[in-house]
Amino acid sequence: MSKLFIIESASGESIPFLRGVLVESLVRAGLSFQDAYLIAQSIRSKIENKEKITTDTLRERVSAEVRKRFGSSLAKSYDLGSSRELQIVVQTATDEVPFSAGILSRSLQACAIDRVDALETAKQVHESLKKGEETVIDHVVLRKIVYERLATHCSQAAADRFLSWRRFKDSGLPLIVLVGGITGTGKSTLTTELAYQLNIVRTQSTDMMREIVRCYLPPAEIPTLSFSSFEAWRGLATDSEPASEPGHIEVIRGFLSQFKIVKHGLEATIYRAAKESHDLIVDGVYVLPSKLELDIARDQAIVIPLMLVVPHKKTLAKRLKHREREQPERASSRYLKQLDQIWTLQSYLVLESEKDKTPLIINGEIEEAMDEILMHISNTIARHFPAKS
Repeated sequence: MSKLFIIESASGESIPFLRGVLVESLVRAGLSFQDAYLIAQSIRSKIENKEKITTDTLRERVSAEVRKRFGSSLAKSYDLGSSRELQIVVQTATDEVPFSAGILSRSLQACAIDRVDALETAKQVHESLKKGEETVIDHVVLRKIVYERLATHCSQAAADRFLSWRRFKDSGLPLIVLVGGITGTGKSTLTTELAYQLNIVRTQSTDMMREIVRCYLPPAEIPTLSFSSFEAWRGLATDSEPASEPGHIEVIRGFLSQFKIVKHGLEATIYRAAKESHDLIVDGVYVLPSKLELDIARDQAIVIPLMLVVPHKKTLAKRLKHREREQPERASSRYLKQLDQIWTLQSYLVLESEKDKTPLIINGEIEEAMDEILMHISNTIARHFPAKS
């Protein structure tokens, strides 16, 4: 694919085409990240043989693609954003930022507000601001406008969740979300989406932590870390030849042997994020809240543990087969041969989560799982920062 340059129609200035810039402008217009990325991909493929394109032509192509896929409302929102009309500035005690309907829509969706309602609310708020004479608005005044709009046109519960979120943001406390689950539950996909929805830039995988430990400790000291979590039993010390098929106890013992090694690094990561007031999402099979020391972190942050589960063994098998098509380097045959051990591990994680009252999230459809997670996070924040206090 040749290098594509965009020519500014007014000045003639030439700049490289950057897909990420287009994605961000579409997100500001109100599209989800996935939809914005698909549009950007489509536009890039349609102009891949060109070396240059003017900004006006590019805007027309993007607007037409948005209109064809998502309707005239979002296309108009994109047109308004890309036309560089007079911007409304939101003023806080320390900063001034341009108002963005797309960013407002995303923040409303983080409050567990339906995507359609969030888009419509953001659009109506934007229209209301444009009708006014002022180009600068205080963030407290804007907050009141959004709150009243939600209470009138969505629900009082939605408006209260929004206000709780704003109070939480004002507090300066970080949000730390811990997402556990076995292989095949969709942790990575969901974490990526969650990080986008919550505007969290720092994410960490416990698998990466395990690999770091393996790099600086000799295998003889950590024999179980040479295996996957569901195969860790193979590294356990035994007086006899290891069995070809382990029992439930061996599977859990092997996993816990790994967990004890990774645990210290995981807790340190969480403590540091809390201490430095950094939002963070950690995902991985070693996220086992019932056996993590989280009290210190909870004194300095809102810590929300979750456990992803697959409802049926057949569903898990289908997931693992599908992953091989998406990621050929991760052959599903190995996982399918160990399906019983993986299922045993999930049963243990579910049992521990129930003891600790960690919410179990059935990840059947990602949209439904995301809605449930966002509602749980919003409800937790509301308990700490009530809308009416």
